[in-house]
Amino acid sequence: MNPRIRYWLLLALTVSLAPHLTRLPGWLSAVLALSLLWRLPMVEGRIPLPGKWVLAPILLAGTAGIGATFHTWFGPEAGVAFLIFCLAMKLLEYRNDRDYYILMVLSLFVLATAFLFEQGLFASAYCLLAMLVVTMALVVNNLRDIPAQVGLRKAMVMLGQAVPLMLILFMFFPRLPPLWTMKLSAGSGKIGMSDSMSPGDMVSLGRSTELAFRVEFPDHNPPPKNEMYWRGLTFSHFDGKTWRPSTDARMANGGTVAWSQVEFPYWVQESIKIRSLNPLHYRVIMEASDKPWLYSLVVSTGRVQDIGLTRDFMLLSRDPVFQRLTYEADRYDVVALDPVLPEWLLRENLQLPALGNPTARQMAKQWRQHYGSEREYINAILRWYRNSPFTYTLDPPPLGNNRIDDFLFRTKRGFCEHYASSFTFLLRAGGVPARVVAGYQGGEPSPTGDSWEIRQMDAHAWVEAWLPDRGWVQFDPTSAVAPTRIEQGMNAVADNQAMWGNSAMSAVRFNNYRLLGKLRNMVDYLNYRWQRDVVGYDTHSQEEFLYHLLGNSSMWRQLGVMFGALVAVALLLAAWTIVRHRRPVDPADALVLKLSARWARRGLQRHPGEGVLAWMARVGVAQPQWEAHAKAFAAEYERLRYAPRNAGDAVSVRQLAQLMRTWPAYRPQKTQLVEVSVAEGKDSP
Repeated sequence: MNPRIRYWLLLALTVSLAPHLTRLPGWLSAVLALSLLWRLPMVEGRIPLPGKWVLAPILLAGTAGIGATFHTWFGPEAGVAFLIFCLAMKLLEYRNDRDYYILMVLSLFVLATAFLFEQGLFASAYCLLAMLVVTMALVVNNLRDIPAQVGLRKAMVMLGQAVPLMLILFMFFPRLPPLWTMKLSAGSGKIGMSDSMSPGDMVSLGRSTELAFRVEFPDHNPPPKNEMYWRGLTFSHFDGKTWRPSTDARMANGGTVAWSQVEFPYWVQESIKIRSLNPLHYRVIMEASDKPWLYSLVVSTGRVQDIGLTRDFMLLSRDPVFQRLTYEADRYDVVALDPVLPEWLLRENLQLPALGNPTARQMAKQWRQHYGSEREYINAILRWYRNSPFTYTLDPPPLGNNRIDDFLFRTKRGFCEHYASSFTFLLRAGGVPARVVAGYQGGEPSPTGDSWEIRQMDAHAWVEAWLPDRGWVQFDPTSAVAPTRIEQGMNAVADNQAMWGNSAMSAVRFNNYRLLGKLRNMVDYLNYRWQRDVVGYDTHSQEEFLYHLLGNSSMWRQLGVMFGALVAVALLLAAWTIVRHRRPVDPADALVLKLSARWARRGLQRHPGEGVLAWMARVGVAQPQWEAHAKAFAAEYERLRYAPRNAGDAVSVRQLAQLMRTWPAYRPQKTQLVEVSVAEGKDSP
């Protein structure tokens, strides 16, 4: 087979497989690489291809390997892996054009499955380019002698012709609910909030400019930045080093969840006292986190049944967020949360390890005795943070076994989790129920101002303390040390190089943060618009679009408009194709056609199948005064049509046109009149 065709085949398969390489097990990637290398023109023939009796056991072993790797043969990951394995096997038995087309179809299917895992703008652009390569491979196999640039142009035209049809189907075809749902497995290397917190854990997030989620306020009424606390998790259990969520069965793994659009359980009415039933509506576009918890303002409820409210007032998804997720929520203005705290919650939020951090325990005991009420005790601790030489930094020093004591009385340098952890410890040691809340704080408006961008660097931890007269009340010890962080956001703090530390590596991180800021914002905004306007074009968005376009119309009218648009586009493409492939008319022939049409009313038009020379001779006989002109026209036409082409052809065409313009006037001939009279006489009675 032509090596050129083989190279295009391997290139098409490679670009189709590339999006999946990071998700495939190592052994399957090795099988793919071996199959591709085996079919290289410089390798093929030196090593014999395996026969069917060898491929059959390999197919069985690969199928078993997929089942062992993914612990199932069903689901998107295992299914895509099996499809790719079948493609590798088909490549090894590729012999003829039929196999070539099967491989191309398989490559398109493999490329389409990439959208199961990623629907971002750049992933979509890559898939479009990969489709162009596959189409080019098909063109090269069918038109084997054409230059590469001609084949590329044909492939681009073919894809371009499909774009209008794709757009019409995308905009008008009814959004039908899926017949089934698929659950994706966890990805790897996701940056984001963890389900535990130790001093120093959030520092890596504080250095990351990766987008965590984006928020839209449809009514254009966002709360002030210093009130944007995006609740994610609550940590109630402390072992002296690490904070973790509650282990109580009533709280663990979501505990009793109030799923939206379902009758709320008893604890919702008892725990949440709402001031107003006029909520703040907002929409969150959240990046994949591989975790089930969502981020929301307190207290919020989701607008769909798959989002629930947990006992500690966080939003929870039924399934982990393995793909970018859009959800809508309503934030209610509340008077109190848990005004009456159940005994089991009281015990849980006073829990401390039996030993450790003696200095902090002693200080809390003394201060609690000195200050009478919980509120006075809390204010005293916040004043102490504010007036002591504490530093808010992304480069905190390491802590020993007694981490709270080390931070409060030795290093006094830390990130938000250091302050939240130590503050919660002091409150509990003083007999005030408290817990750590982890999430994000603040954000930045997008370049166009239509949404807010919350990045990993906005990760934050704060504290909720329970007061007898108020229930759970939010306190942020970080604001006592670094008020700029809360009032102006993490960007304002990060612009200070001292925040990143004093080492040479810290200076590099600071410079990278400054240099990449604008590019990062632009890329994230493009991804956001793609997610909102294309990926997020759901049933509701389609209904709004069609209402503005067609008014209150039925689905049948919608389908009618869609099919009408498809027919119109098909007719336009057909007309364009006909015009494009119509044989061009020679300039000399065009003049002949024009002259024949002019003489048709005199009966001197050119007859079908009649040559130009014979026609001019007949015209010269019919009109003797035209004879010289007709001979000159015939000679010039003959030279133009049949003599070798040269640079003077354009001049000759103009001369031929000049002969037409200067043609003598038509004169009726007497012979013709006599013939007509005789004919009339014969026909008369």
